[in-house]
Amino acid sequence: MAAFAVSVVAVLVSLASLGIAYSSGRRARMPVLQFMWGNGPGGGTTRPVWWLVNVGTGPATNVVVAQAERTALTRGLKGEEWFNPVLVAPVPAGGRLPLSWLDARQGGLGASYTDAEKHFYTTKCGDDLSMFFVGLHLPRWPLLRFNGGKVVRTWWHVADDPAPRWSAADVSHVRRRWWLPHRFGISRRLGGWADPVRTYRAQ
Repeated sequence: MAAFAVSVVAVLVSLASLGIAYSSGRRARMPVLQFMWGNGPGGGTTRPVWWLVNVGTGPATNVVVAQAERTALTRGLKGEEWFNPVLVAPVPAGGRLPLSWLDARQGGLGASYTDAEKHFYTTKCGDDLSMFFVGLHLPRWPLLRFNGGKVVRTWWHVADDPAPRWSAADVSHVRRRWWLPHRFGISRRLGGWADPVRTYRAQ
């Protein structure tokens, strides 16, 4: 009996060690994006712009920047409507990216992005405050063509279309898996079993 108990304890310790090692590895490669207001990329007299700055330890990929009239700076989408999703270039650790199409006055800004293992992260900004969340807490806009059109625009095409608003979505336009923990929002990973693929419902 004692030998069995020792074996069980050894297995539990090994599992705990694996969990700690995995979590440490994730944190060592975790991107963390922040919105900042500052001088334009040209410096000098260039008008100020919004910047997306990676203060984390890993590159941020599949970055989508969106706008909102307001954000509660909390997990999930309740009470929020997001629109104007734009796919931007990856942001390396320590790098920053100008968001020149955004106006100075923004009710709320959000960015969803993934790490090298395609795990989702979200940053929400409002009233000069930024909140970082693990998981996808913005709408799951399709990045490729959807019903023959583009839902998410690429940053170099934003200025080509003067439309003031596109691809608005709130909690009623997405569907989350009932078994997915709420801390991950509507998705934990891009692709794979935890991703609600193609569940976006256009208005």
